[in-house]
Amino acid sequence: MESTHQTIGRLLTALETLTREEEHLFDNALYVESTAVQQRAMPLVRKIAELLVGPNVAQALAPEMQVRIQTLLQNRRTHYDRLSAQLETTRKELEKINAAQVRARKLRPLYSTAAAATFAGEA
Repeated sequence: MESTHQTIGRLLTALETLTREEEHLFDNALYVESTAVQQRAMPLVRKIAELLVGPNVAQALAPEMQVRIQTLLQNRRTHYDRLSAQLETTRKELEKINAAQVRARKLRPLYSTAAAATFAGEA
């Protein structure tokens, strides 16, 4: 039977693999797919957290395991920052599109009136 630390190590390896996949998808602007991978990783995160709160488990983790966890946490923070920046960029682009739509709606009556007058003059 696998020890708690071995289980954490195995789950951490799987989580690292999913994190790399998520980052690759994000880097290639496949945001929906990246989010799907993130959702697949959540049960692993929950299980690791559940195991770590066991008696004396976190305190007895090997230093290399602690480094892996810290690296993963730092990578998550970096990914979150990148995601926040991308969301802000997208929000600004949507604001520009909305402003252009408003301007187009305001101009539409002017052009439709001019076009109607032009076609009426040709008749």
